[in-house]
Amino acid sequence: MRCSCQKCGEYMVQREQGVESMCVCPNCFNTCSACMGNRTTVKSVEELKLEFLLRTEEEENES
Repeated sequence: MRCSCQKCGEYMVQREQGVESMCVCPNCFNTCSACMGNRTTVKSVEELKLEFLLRTEEEENES
């Protein structure tokens, strides 16, 4: 996934370094790894099911 810098809007460039991979802004040198999922843990099937059910309930309540 490619994204723009959250600070200045410039197109980010990926710097691949295994688990420390991230995007770097060539304009302001801001770094981000949100689109790479590096700052999240792997969720179990049970956790994913629970999240899905909660999201579904929220959507039904909004309708």
